[in-house]
Amino acid sequence: MKKLPMIALLAFPLFGCSTSVDNEAHTANLNKVDAIASKVQGNANQQSLDHVMTIDHARLAAKDGEHLDASRVEFFVDNELNTELLQENIVAGLDLPLRVLSYSEDSKIKTMYTDADFLAKRHGLNNSVTLNQYDQQVQSLIEGNEQAKAAPTEQLTRDYGIQKVVSDFDFDTTIERIEHDVLDEGDTVWFMNWDYQEQASKLGKSLPKATLLVFGGPAPGAKAMTDFSSIGLDAFGQKVLVFEQDGEVMIAYNDIVDFAQLHYDDSAIAHRVINYRLGSTLKGAIVDIN
Repeated sequence: MKKLPMIALLAFPLFGCSTSVDNEAHTANLNKVDAIASKVQGNANQQSLDHVMTIDHARLAAKDGEHLDASRVEFFVDNELNTELLQENIVAGLDLPLRVLSYSEDSKIKTMYTDADFLAKRHGLNNSVTLNQYDQQVQSLIEGNEQAKAAPTEQLTRDYGIQKVVSDFDFDTTIERIEHDVLDEGDTVWFMNWDYQEQASKLGKSLPKATLLVFGGPAPGAKAMTDFSSIGLDAFGQKVLVFEQDGEVMIAYNDIVDFAQLHYDDSAIAHRVINYRLGSTLKGAIVDIN
């Protein structure tokens, strides 16, 4: 039986919510966020950081008939630095490549990014040289943006908000099954598969098999980000890291409720619904019940 799309699950608990939209102000905020993103991309070009992808939360939501305040996240990559970080802990791939979120919240335009302290606390990274290099790159991206701030780290502990599941299938089959089942829901956009091992091999370096999958449902994502804008840095698109470790194929993904708590000390029904949906879909894809 075909699964109900995630938006159907969200419709009942959120039915009756309405948002009064000032279209002129919304357009102005979109333009302001675009200008920040353009500045960040210019900074990246000066540092020879490759721009991997943009996820424009607000415009994607609008295409699906949902309103969301202006928000977009940019992904940039330095494959050499990524590889050095991942050689220390492959699960750090869940928080790479470099990301900068620009968004509107409380009538203000804001910018948020992940700093080295976040990586160190969440993934137990200790190499001060690579962590300093990472921070230097992040600071170069946000140069000229006085109000940019790092994602909160006060509550962070090792493996905070990381769900892990062992796959019953080989590496490539695991990816194929996840992609099939996620897209089968019918309300999801697939953004990218980023192969960390392949990128490392281009530098003559080695990593275990590890690929980051990034996807998201624009409509349910909009509901989840309403009043929780900054979780767009980590939770939308949703990221699933497929990797090999100790002879097993595993997946790791972010718990959305935990990230709402980290950013806002609060969470919403939408976060719990999406958590349940995501976990069910992923486990259904990689756990062999036959």
